[in-house]
Amino acid sequence: MNDDIEKNPRVLDRGGDNDDDSDNFVKSNFHDKEQLDKQFRDSINTTNSNPFKDQANKRASRSSSLESRPLDRWPTLFEILNRKTQSPVDLWSFYVYMRDGQKSIDYLDFWMDTVQHMALCKSYVKGLRDSLVVNERVRNAGAITEAMASSSSGNIIQQQQQQSQKRQQDPLSYITDTSRSDKPTPSFLYDHKNRDSGASSRDSRSSSMLLDLLMKNNLLEDNDPHRVSSFLRGEGSIRTSDPVVNAKIEELKRLSQVIDMDEQLDFEEDSKRMSKIKPEMVETLIQYDLRKSDKPYEDTKYVSRTSLRKSSRNIMLTYFIQDAKKKLDIPQPMVDRVLHSLEVEGRDDPEVFDEAREYVFKVMEHEAYPNFLRERAMSNISHRSAIIRLILGLVCFLAACWTGYSLIFTDHHPKKNRAVVTIPFFAAFYLLFNAFFKIDPFLCFLGYSESKAADGGLVPIREPFVKKLLRRRSLFVLLIICIVAAAFSCLFALVPGTRLLR
Repeated sequence: MNDDIEKNPRVLDRGGDNDDDSDNFVKSNFHDKEQLDKQFRDSINTTNSNPFKDQANKRASRSSSLESRPLDRWPTLFEILNRKTQSPVDLWSFYVYMRDGQKSIDYLDFWMDTVQHMALCKSYVKGLRDSLVVNERVRNAGAITEAMASSSSGNIIQQQQQQSQKRQQDPLSYITDTSRSDKPTPSFLYDHKNRDSGASSRDSRSSSMLLDLLMKNNLLEDNDPHRVSSFLRGEGSIRTSDPVVNAKIEELKRLSQVIDMDEQLDFEEDSKRMSKIKPEMVETLIQYDLRKSDKPYEDTKYVSRTSLRKSSRNIMLTYFIQDAKKKLDIPQPMVDRVLHSLEVEGRDDPEVFDEAREYVFKVMEHEAYPNFLRERAMSNISHRSAIIRLILGLVCFLAACWTGYSLIFTDHHPKKNRAVVTIPFFAAFYLLFNAFFKIDPFLCFLGYSESKAADGGLVPIREPFVKKLLRRRSLFVLLIICIVAAAFSCLFALVPGTRLLR
């Protein structure tokens, strides 16, 4: 026995006198650990079905199928702003027009900044939901770990019984043996583990139940702007009579320091309480599941609540204060309401800017949008190009008239040579009608349109309805050019000639 103790001192630490049982216990622990590690990795890497993700994928597939169909109508301003159109009526072309043509780029900048703020808010809510789902998978993996670890508890119980028998037979020897070991006995480890696992199991169960309620009530739905704003304002609520969940909610309120006295009094009156869930509580729930060595939630996510507050404040400083560099020309009561919501109420949800955003949209829709379509969708040459074409067309027309009159008054023969006037007349009327209708048929048939939105001055015509409309107008303009040029050519070619000088 002494030789066995010297070869394997763990036998003494376990307080047992059966070497085979001890070796089997150690081997089984190593085997269980390998299985636990494998199952833990599998549980983390598995892509379990997420109801929110499935619904989002279905909506995205339906919307993509609808967007793939060419629209046989004018694109709306909302479609342009949401980047659902192609050149020459895309968002960048509209931006260049608002900057250079309409001279009201501040409206569009404000719209785009609010859209960016909405995207940040959605990313923030999505990050909360994804973190909760990942933590739930980690808890499930921990449950698997505890279940497999409990299979080895039979060996520990057997060792406890052996220790009890040894303590009854020879108390002095037992005290001497246990005093030689610095490590805790298996019975102590088992009891301590049971206490920790019991508390962990209760926390895991309450967190899982709270996550289910959050998902069922769609509080973390990031596809609905109204739900996102309601959640950021702390107006999202769940109703439950489960004491475990209510205790978890109260604990999160205490840890996140968001207790409201009126809300607390209302809760105490009803057994099935309506509990408000605020973003700070969800962040606390996520941080509660992390190890103490991990960073806080604010440091682990790119989009945090601080980012939302900075974004809303930047919008306020840029467009709403008195000395803002891009002060919006909107009614003052509207500005006052936005400033009150941001500075007094401390809000940072997207609905703070909804009223101003709607006003700006209507201004762009009634003033800039029709002019933009007239400038970009019904023509394919710029205003500057039209002026240049007008000047060149007049020059060509004078040259054509000079050629025609020269052939007439010199009585040039044969008369068929007078057909040469067709070329200058066609060039003249082509340029003149280009300037009048602001459309170049040949350029349109090549599939291009003049625009400042491109470095080379030409952008491809990709929007199907605009392409079809421009081709129809090009055919109409080209037909008029040919008719007028042919009429003037015949007139100057068939008039009898006479020599003014003999």
